[in-house]
Amino acid sequence: MMMRAMTAIVIFTSLSSSLLAGDWARYVNPRFGTAVDIPADYAADGPVEGLGDGKRFRAANGRSTVTAWGAPVAGTFSADIRARVDQEEAQGWAITYRSETPDWAAWGGTRSGHVFYAKTILVCDGAQTANVRLDYPAADIPSFDAIAMRLGQSLGQDGACF
Repeated sequence: MMMRAMTAIVIFTSLSSSLLAGDWARYVNPRFGTAVDIPADYAADGPVEGLGDGKRFRAANGRSTVTAWGAPVAGTFSADIRARVDQEEAQGWAITYRSETPDWAAWGGTRSGHVFYAKTILVCDGAQTANVRLDYPAADIPSFDAIAMRLGQSLGQDGACF
């Protein structure tokens, strides 16, 4: 019983301090209106290249990144998602999770000791997507479950459509 309590304490305290404090900030992309909550201990780490228009954020400890961006839909939403997942696999990611509906998709995978979680939602009457991706070490999976959930739930459209 004591061992379980100690394990629970270790897991709980391994969560990011910003997650526990609830002091996340809202990032809103000025061009596409894509918005997502970002943990307070993540700082802007430059623009997103090749994905559309957005920003990458890096954790203070340098071990993980959150990327948020908006983009026009290329073809149909389903074809757009299929192309993204195919691209992940072509880059060597083993897709371990995938869920898709007509207006959102989420998927994740592993590669060389790293994990990613991505979510895309259809916005602006189907003309655009709002996107978020979390990359982190596989060794840190337990402490990132709650962060991935918050990112996915907070993803939205906060602004004008392109």
